[in-house]
Amino acid sequence: MRPFLIFVTSSSFFLGYFARIAWSIVSVYSTLRPTEIQDSVIFSLFFLGYVIVQIPSGMISDRRPREVVILALIGLAISSFLSGFSTSILQEYMASLLMGLSAGWIYPVTIKILASSFDRRELPVAIGYYSLAWPLSIILAGLTLPYLSINIGWRYSYYMISLLCVIVALLYLKVRVEGGGNSGKLQLIKDRNVIAVSMAGFLFFLSYWIITLYAYKYFLKVGLNGYEAGIAYSFLAVAGIPSTVIAGYLIRRMGVRTTLSTFEGFYGVLTILLSFLVSSVSLFIISFLMGFVRFVITPANSSAVSLIDKGRAGSVSGFANFFWQSSGIVAPLLASLVVIQQGYHVLWIVAGVVILLSAVLYRVLLRIER
Repeated sequence: MRPFLIFVTSSSFFLGYFARIAWSIVSVYSTLRPTEIQDSVIFSLFFLGYVIVQIPSGMISDRRPREVVILALIGLAISSFLSGFSTSILQEYMASLLMGLSAGWIYPVTIKILASSFDRRELPVAIGYYSLAWPLSIILAGLTLPYLSINIGWRYSYYMISLLCVIVALLYLKVRVEGGGNSGKLQLIKDRNVIAVSMAGFLFFLSYWIITLYAYKYFLKVGLNGYEAGIAYSFLAVAGIPSTVIAGYLIRRMGVRTTLSTFEGFYGVLTILLSFLVSSVSLFIISFLMGFVRFVITPANSSAVSLIDKGRAGSVSGFANFFWQSSGIVAPLLASLVVIQQGYHVLWIVAGVVILLSAVLYRVLLRIER
């Protein structure tokens, strides 16, 4: 059951993440022809809905995890279908908000399920395998969404997501997991480690979303064609397949704090290099290296919130993820302003510096080593 448990929780997170980043590619081909500002509003509305439910989702997930994740996936299926069916930007706004309100439940509840099912030593490794959802979603987005949009139609990307959500929701009927007995009370905000992962995580994910949501357009801007840009975008995660699996063992050996501060330092430097090395070969290499580094960082974030308080892992992850994903509201608005005023090259410098600041905060404030 445990491999199946990792598979079904990882699939759930994959769909929530895949739905989130789909518009960054699909919008290029949409017949609605969104402007730069309309794109940023669609992204921000998703994250607004996402963050609104983070704290309550964490608290409820601690008690009724299976029911929560099934309902979240059904909501994501409905909202994804509506996004594909939209005939105006206003309808797309509404669908994006509903998508965020649905997807926002998935991360806290799946972390809760894993924390309840694995002991402290096994948990980082289990989360490493679970976190394969991150790179796989980016790889498959870059490989499948341009193809579907060009050859079949952009709407079918969302119809595909909707169908997959229903299938995974049905798989949870085979899962048996008990809710925790601890309530998700908000005294967690007094915990130094919760504050650390929330603050440093906000900064990291601010840049994380800028890169994820705008890299494909940047690759087109510097001269790659649609398919080449899709491959480069996938390279942001290809090396994440092995690194995500390795991450669990690295975290267990190096400790959470050292892993986060070290690999975020590397990631910040690589992000800045996007501004200066713009040949197609350079972009492929940088993207590949970024994928390896980034997908050590993301399981380390999940391990941090799961280890702070296993009994209230849903509440802790929901609270921290509230701040992490709040950055998704700010990121597209900030990025669009920087791009309009200064261009993409300045955007990557700003994003890289913010990541380096996050690395420093993790090193100074976080007190979880194992």
